[in-house]
Amino acid sequence: MTDPTTQNSYLFKTIGIIGVGLLGGSIAAAARQRKLTGKILGAGRNPARMRAAQHSGLLDRGTTNIAETSAESDLIIVCTPVNQITQFVRTVAQNSRPGTLITDVGSTKQKICEALYGSLPEGVTFVASHPLAGSEKTGFEFADPNLFQGRPCVITPDDSLSEEAVSRIKQFWEALGMHVLETSPQKHDQILAETSHLPHVVASALAMTLTEENRNFTSTGFRDTTRIAAGDPALWIEILLNNREAVVESIDRYTHSLGGLREAIVNHDENQLRQLLEDGKKNHDALNSSRTQ
Repeated sequence: MTDPTTQNSYLFKTIGIIGVGLLGGSIAAAARQRKLTGKILGAGRNPARMRAAQHSGLLDRGTTNIAETSAESDLIIVCTPVNQITQFVRTVAQNSRPGTLITDVGSTKQKICEALYGSLPEGVTFVASHPLAGSEKTGFEFADPNLFQGRPCVITPDDSLSEEAVSRIKQFWEALGMHVLETSPQKHDQILAETSHLPHVVASALAMTLTEENRNFTSTGFRDTTRIAAGDPALWIEILLNNREAVVESIDRYTHSLGGLREAIVNHDENQLRQLLEDGKKNHDALNSSRTQ
């Protein structure tokens, strides 16, 4: 039996997770490891997968009944593909008790926030989130309780939201080991186009250039650079099309940089080539130094 003293110290008495894949499963594993909740519920479309997630110990109950999961939870995290988040948040909100908090893990934010802020039932609050953590792997079988440790999480609240609701969502992600950044939905999508969505496009384009006869000649450099191209194409189609304008702008900037390198090589311009490569190295080294601060 749960100690009442321990139960009162939980950040949320019951957490519900809609979509128990890599991220949803990792949230469950991290919340359980850190004792943030007394009960973890999961809901998804595949009953066999939900039973398996429960049997694995990630969930106290896995079901296809989203309404039941929503009604019993104090915090609900929607971890579905980005194009499904809006509809699932609305379904969750319609079945939640007053006082329930809802958040998500979507890689794009503007369309989601425009659709949901100010449109949910009274007493139910949605605070949009994007934990910047993940893997090219999919499925709760790869759930990692340390996936979020030391990673950033971006929240994009609206002015209409209560400070308490925003604070509790921030506290949740911090309790998983993340450091929380706050910005507008529009700014989030512009930033992520450059830091997340463009890298996937570049990795995929590079992987596409590899001819079959040269596959056996690849080493760690090529494999490391193209690793994220192994991500689920269906998920990435939705992300890229959902953030189309910002992604295209980032591709154009990248194409300009690549064109500068090409021009320096064609012209045998050693000085220009050195400058461009040094600029790239400096930006990369700055990433490493910022992680240690």
